[in-house]
Amino acid sequence: MKNYKIIDVIHLTKNVFKLVTERPNLSVVAGQCFNLGVPGTSINREYSIYSGSGDLNLVFLIRAIDDGLVSSRLQKMVPGDGIEIDGPYGEFCIPLDKQRSKFFFIASGTGIAPFHSFVKTFPDIDYTIIHGIRYSNETYDSNDYKVGRYIPCISSNPRGESMRITDYLKHNHPPDDALFYLCGNRNMIIDTVEILLSLGISGNQIISEVFF
Repeated sequence: MKNYKIIDVIHLTKNVFKLVTERPNLSVVAGQCFNLGVPGTSINREYSIYSGSGDLNLVFLIRAIDDGLVSSRLQKMVPGDGIEIDGPYGEFCIPLDKQRSKFFFIASGTGIAPFHSFVKTFPDIDYTIIHGIRYSNETYDSNDYKVGRYIPCISSNPRGESMRITDYLKHNHPPDDALFYLCGNRNMIIDTVEILLSLGISGNQIISEVFF
């Protein structure tokens, strides 16, 4: 792994932050991930890019885990600190021959990161984002999405109706001809795939990446 400089650390909630770093001089595909590590620890973790593939810097959307060996340390870093970066890796991407498809992006928490990367890289794609979050302050950068394309499912919502991703899908039949990209919590992905299959969506239309 090589050392790069942290450009900024933007705190969005108590536990979630955006980490902006120098970008390695290589090609990056939207949806790919990098291994990030704290120098001198020999420990790293994999994070999907939140930035567009052509952006000047890399941006990562990270949830700090209590006692996390990497995430909690990254949260405490400041601009100018060094970070180890290796990659990119992964194939959770949109193939060139599929960019004119209709997309349903389904995410929980920070699992929205690759979908933000997709939208920044391909602003003209036909997409809908279903985002499962616990609280209303977790709609990270929702203004970056076109009006009506971002649908938050807030499970703990004292000011309105509480809803989970599975609730939304049960009451709003998604288009049969879409491609479904799922990213985030393993249990969410398992439950969502089960619902999609029960609605007649082919398994060939479903692509998933487990975050945690």
